[in-house]
Amino acid sequence: MEQQARNLRSILTHLERQETLDEVASDCIAVEFERLKKQSMKYRMDKTFPTKTAEKQENVKKNRYKDIVPFDHSRVKLTFTTSKNDTDYINASFIKGVSGSRAYVATQGPLPHTVVDFLRMLWEYKIEVIVMACREFEMGKKKCELYWPQKQEETFDCKPFTVHCDSEENKGDYLTRTLRLTYRNCSRTLKQLHYVNWPDHGVPDTIPPILDMLHEMRIYQDHDDIPICIHCSAGCGRTGALCAIDYTWNLLRKQMITSDFDIYYLVQDMRTQRPSVVQTKEQYLLVYRTIKLLFQRYLHSMDAHTYQNEVSNYGKTHF
Repeated sequence: MEQQARNLRSILTHLERQETLDEVASDCIAVEFERLKKQSMKYRMDKTFPTKTAEKQENVKKNRYKDIVPFDHSRVKLTFTTSKNDTDYINASFIKGVSGSRAYVATQGPLPHTVVDFLRMLWEYKIEVIVMACREFEMGKKKCELYWPQKQEETFDCKPFTVHCDSEENKGDYLTRTLRLTYRNCSRTLKQLHYVNWPDHGVPDTIPPILDMLHEMRIYQDHDDIPICIHCSAGCGRTGALCAIDYTWNLLRKQMITSDFDIYYLVQDMRTQRPSVVQTKEQYLLVYRTIKLLFQRYLHSMDAHTYQNEVSNYGKTHF
């Protein structure tokens, strides 16, 4: 634990120095992000990670954005079929977690004709938690097709699936819904955390609600044995930021933050699994600042714990 604290203090010093430079002179975080973009462009130009399945004629119409498509090596394949027209393609990618398993499904917001594929994916991979980081409409444009009923007394039907919303709770910046997905005579309960105050291509005004939502997410599922489904509109920018933050938080929980921990390499590695993860400079800076707050909170709690132990031991010694 002491080694973890030393590593965190060292990393925090580095992060604070970078932020100072970013504001005053060299804009080094922006320079880092430009390096990420150039690396991703090189991947695309060299076809380092092929996207042949996404580019098939029958699959092109299933992509919300033509430049955000899953790599063949990390794409989510659907083997569970509900009709003769079902294929194995969905615009979704697996992203590895701390243990190396498929911790996240990063996916686009469903289109009208891919909602059934989205529900097939939830069913096949036994998804228990969905995080949605966009609104249905943003800037006057449709960003995601609804896949649950807007009123609790209603039912959302997408044959052969039915979705009920058993509860909805407003947490301020996000909503928590309990959804019930039914296929034939079987039903499963899913938790959906819907962050509604994250503007497209922008960032939220405050950081703590993001951490509140991710904390609640991990209350519902504290393991990576099955993937957590995270989506926005394209499934890369806001989705990628949440994956990077949660991944780091898991390292912290397991006391696996090493002295060479580096946000740049974390995001770069995720970009080899899903294109354009953490899509904008503003989102990249948000990841920096959120991880910085995580580390500060962790050290503060450690210091408070140490103080409590010292007071307790002092009491035993002197009274």
